[in-house]
Parts: sequence; C-alpha cells; structure tokens
Amino acid sequence: MKRLPTLPALVSVTLLLAACGQSEPVTPGAALPETTLATAPDHAAPAAPLNTPQAPSPEAQDAARRLHEGYVPRGPSLHAQALPANAQTNRVALRVLVIGSGAGDFGLSSALSMVQESAIPYDVLDASAQPLTMDTLVRGDGVGRYQGVILTSSALLMPSSEPGPLPSALDSTEWQTLFEYERAYRVRQLALFGWPGAVPEDYGLRAVDGAATTLTTAQATPEGQRTLLDLTAQAMQVLYAYTYPAAVVPVPGVASTTPLLTDPQGRVLAATSTTSDGRERLLLTTMQAPTLPHTQLLGSGLLEWLTRGVHLGEHRRFLQIDIDDWFLPGTHYDAATGGFYSDPFRISGSDALSLREQQQAIETEFPAARTFRYALAYNGLGATPNAPLLCTRESLALSPDALSSASKCLGDTFDWVNHTHDHLRMDVMDEATATAQLQDNLWVGAQLGLKLSRAALVTGEQSGLGYMDPTDDGAHNNGLYQQPKQDLGLERSNVNLLTAMNKTNVRFIASDHSVHSQWDPGCPTCGVPHPLNPNVFLVPRWPNGVAYFSTTPDEVTGYYNSVYGPQGTAPYWDHNLSYAELLDQESGFALNHLLDGGAFPHYMHQANLREYAPGKSVASDWVRALLRRYSTFSTLPLTTLSWDDLGTYLERRTRTIHAQDRGDLSGVYDRTAGTVTLTSAAPLPYLLTGGVAGEPYGALRLQSGDVSGTLIVNVSAH
Repeated sequence: MKRLPTLPALVSVTLLLAACGQSEPVTPGAALPETTLATAPDHAAPAAPLNTPQAPSPEAQDAARRLHEGYVPRGPSLHAQALPANAQTNRVALRVLVIGSGAGDFGLSSALSMVQESAIPYDVLDASAQPLTMDTLVRGDGVGRYQGVILTSSALLMPSSEPGPLPSALDSTEWQTLFEYERAYRVRQLALFGWPGAVPEDYGLRAVDGAATTLTTAQATPEGQRTLLDLTAQAMQVLYAYTYPAAVVPVPGVASTTPLLTDPQGRVLAATSTTSDGRERLLLTTMQAPTLPHTQLLGSGLLEWLTRGVHLGEHRRFLQIDIDDWFLPGTHYDAATGGFYSDPFRISGSDALSLREQQQAIETEFPAARTFRYALAYNGLGATPNAPLLCTRESLALSPDALSSASKCLGDTFDWVNHTHDHLRMDVMDEATATAQLQDNLWVGAQLGLKLSRAALVTGEQSGLGYMDPTDDGAHNNGLYQQPKQDLGLERSNVNLLTAMNKTNVRFIASDHSVHSQWDPGCPTCGVPHPLNPNVFLVPRWPNGVAYFSTTPDEVTGYYNSVYGPQGTAPYWDHNLSYAELLDQESGFALNHLLDGGAFPHYMHQANLREYAPGKSVASDWVRALLRRYSTFSTLPLTTLSWDDLGTYLERRTRTIHAQDRGDLSGVYDRTAGTVTLTSAAPLPYLLTGGVAGEPYGALRLQSGDVSGTLIVNVSAH
C-alpha cells in the first residue's frame, strides 16, 4: 500500500518514482538522447516527436570528415596474400569480424550493439594497430574464421590533424587480402557508413551534390523489404545523422547495385552491390548510432543479410507488460487540486473484466501482438479467497469482493506473478518472515485458482536487492522510505530473501533496469545471475512515465505537467503536453527497448487499469500507442512469455552468450552439406538462427536446444 505526501512535498520526485520501487529519478532531459522514432510527416501515423534536430557535436563533425573521400596507403605487395593450400572455402565459423579504425571510431559502438543484441559471436580488429593477414581470416585447418565482415565505415579512415584526404587504417595489401577472403569463402561485407565514392572500392554509387543532410527520411524499396525482412514500406525519420544521398552509376568491376533505402527524392541511402568476381557488399550512406531508431530498426535485418540467415544467437523482440499491486488499494492523484484523494483507489471487478476485453482487442488489432498477455503481480493481502467465482458485471454486485470474484473468473486469462503477500519492503527482513510472504501469497493464488508463474517473484518496491536506504533497520517495512535510495550493489542483497526464494522454489526475481547493479551493461540482452546465490536469477524491468497513482488521461497529464511542464517543479517542455503528445513520447522511448531485443518487461500499476471510458485504460492506451508505433515500421512478431518461461528463456540466453564469449560454444557452417556443427566444452544451451527444425519467427527459423560435445544441425540459408 502506498502513502505519499501531497504534491508540494514531492519537489524532487519524478514520474518514475513509483511505489513498487523505481530507482533514481529519470528526467526527460536525461532520457531524450534515447531518441524517439517518428514516422514521416506525409503519412498518417502517431504524432511527430517533440524533440528537434540539434547542431552536430564536434565529435560528429570529426566523424563526418572520416566519411569523406580518403586514400589507401600502399602496402608491401600489389596483390592479396595467398589462400592456404588447405583452404576449405565452403566451411566458415559462425562468427563475425568487426573491423574498426582505432581511436574515435564513430561506428564501432553501433557494430557492437548490433551483434550483441542478436547474440552473434564476434571479434574486433583495430586496423589502426593490428595487421590483417590471411592468417587473421583462415584457421590452420583451412576453415574460414568468419562468416561475415562488418566495416565500421567503408574506408576505415583514420583521424589526422593535417588537411586533405584521410588515410585508411588498412593498406592496399590488407584490403586485397580481405577481398580475396570474401571472394573465396563467399563471405558478405557490411559497411555501416560510407561516403558513396570509390575508396577503397567502388559500390557503383556517387554522392549527389548539395544533398548532404542531417535530417531526412528513409523508405525501403521493394528489394529493401525483401532483403531486410521485417521492414514495412513506411518511411522512417533519420535524425541526428550525417547522410549522403547517392545515385547509382555504372562503373567497371561492379556487376550490379541495388537500392534498399531511398530518401523522399528517390536518392539512395543504402544499397547492395555485387562485384564482377561475385563479392557481395552492402553500404549505408547515413551514419549510425546505437540509440538512433533507424539504426535499431535496421540492425537485425542487416545482420540476417550479412550471415545469410544462419548464425549462432537470435534476435527476438518481446512485449512484456507487468501490472503491479493487483488486489491492493493505492494512492490516487487528484488532477483538479494537484494533491491526492483522501481515499485510496482500488480497481473494481468491472475494471478487471474490462482488462480481459482490452487484451483481446489488442491481440486482434495488432498482428505483431498475437500472443500478448498482461502479467499481473498480485498481493494476497487485499484478496478474499472465499469470494464466489463470478464472470459478469451484473453478478459481481453479489460478491463480498467483486475484484476477487472477477479474478477467479480470469485465472487463465493472464499470467499471475507473486508480488508477496503484504507488499513489505524486504531490504532488511528475517528469513521466516520473508518465507511466509512468499508462501502465503502462493497459497492465496492457489485458492483463487490463478494460473501462476510459481518460479517468479516481484518484491514490493523491487526491494531486497541492495538498492536501499543504508540506514534501514527493517523496523518499518510497511512505512515510507526516503528518496533517493542508494545502489549498494547486489552484495548488499538480503540473503534471507534469497534463502526464502530457494525454500519456495522461486528462481526468478524482478530487478530495476535503471539501477546500475541490477542489469549487465556488458551484455545488453542478458539477465543477471545473483552473485550471492547461484539459484537466483535477475530479470530487469523497465519503468515508464505513467504515474502509478493515475487512473485517467487527465490525471496522467496533470501530474506529468506539474513536474515537467513550463510551470512544473522540474520544467522541461515549453508547453503542457496533451495526452496524445505524452503517449507519443512514451511510446518512442519504449520502442527503443523493444527494438534492442531485450526480453525485459515494462511495468505499470493497478490504478492504471481503471476503465475510464468503455474499453479504455491508461495502461492499454500506453500499450496501443507503443504497438501503433512499432507496427508502422516492422512486421516482426512480438513475443510474450509467462514469467516462468521468460525467466527460463533469459537465463538460457545469458548462459549461451557467456559460453560463446568464453569460447566454450562455437559452430562451423558447411554450405555444401547445409549443416552447422556445434561444439561445446561442457553441456550448454544454444541458440541458432536458420535451423531447419527451428520455430518459425517472421521469415526466419529460431532453433534452441542443448549440446554436449558435438551436435550437427541441418540449416537453411537465404
């Protein structure tokens, strides 16, 4: 239960300070660099983003210079290094080589973000400091070391204080050696950015004079939609990115150049190009950055083209929406006074039945969300287990607790998650009390007939994991806490809680993605094994900007604008946002999370489920706004898993990625046989895109399983 002071005392509080344990405030100013994705203005779509293009930074201007024409230093030989005599040109390791140009390489972070989000094994070659030889590219047994090559920029130009053209980090011999490897082993090359010219090789593109820009739109051509798999024909905005629109020109040595993305004038922003000797390249003429939405939208499709749809790892997108505090009353904001109502708010049984209808409507309206289900984190303290099962609005009037009666009717409709019995803070709590909080809530769920994810837990305030008041003595676990809490690290987790989880067979616990210690920045799509208890695994969750005590659009915008409006306590916007504008901003931020492939839930609270109009709640409004934004640009299905399945998936994915990073799990693709041979140093889970026996996902097949020693898998490339 939440008891917050009236608004004047909340000067430092933001919307992200929610009663279920939000982390330090995240202001709009802090979040805005995570740019929202807007549709082109000439199409019917969500409102355009409120943030506007800014002048490029000095770093960006330096990066732009490194995109222009340069030159290739002469190497020791005019020819490529020879292939080894034992070259097995039909066999390549399932690994990608990322080649960068050293200090200040603006494209390296984008390349690494792409491969990490798809869990593809990779190596990085700093071409300014490391030589590239045929031994770099071919193993001693003649198998190619890499199935694809990513150039952080097409010419790998290095910085220089001297005026004039910049030098490439690879000399002519190294470039020729790379090209020979790509030709012989039929390895594709992806250049994430590039000046459309002829250095170090020609793609059959030339920059259009006077067309360079930092703000445009990119639209997939029909061939672009076939190549990049999930893109719709909708134009996407390209913001904050130097862009060099190009035209296709016939040149010797280039067999074909095929535009994939074009600007409103039909000029080329991305194209595939095939050389006369059969090498396949893909060049983008717009800069990339990990948090720019056009980069996020394009990333998985670019990698599927690069790897021909066969690689270790997978890129899957998730729609996981948690609703905390089911059964509990909570604080209720009064938009008219700017304070809080004296009476707490608890959703009704009718609100609960409406949520089922809203969920069904979302599944029907959005093809990408066919498996969508809300996950409801419930607290048994507020439930009446002996209430009768009632399924109509008319009959609910007969119940001593309409919400409990409706919940019995909805037991199979949602994913139900243990939120502890009393919603107590668990940073300092004895083992017996912690165990009772988990066990008693599971008992209530069973009495109500709820379909439970029994292995999952969301603690009150996401407590117990070291984000806490360091002076907390556990004497007031049902009282107010003083913000800001401190991130004391997972080592300060409550070991009694971890033991209670073990005793009740609970393995997965929700953590806060905005708390540094509770997610893994080195592995953006991984969960976190708990360092104090190997049987506990953290699943990070995302907060959002819908205040937990808001039940209507007016309450959402009223509180938001009281903080971020021009007269707010932390003013950011030049005008008070409308509900549509707020949802547009929110859906843009959340879209970035969907596109990065992390299986991390977003969460809201029970008050956000009030049916403020027939078939409407602010929670479902938020989900619809996100899905409208997503479906405008992508057809890739969004996966929704129960919390038990989500935790299992994320734990296996995390183990797989760490094993690949250690070199304990690898694969070799044999094109002739159409097989991948997986090899593991110990029994390990694997993820493989392109496996014939895999689950269909968009245009791909995603296969998973376990390997111990060697396993041969049939695959199908595209």
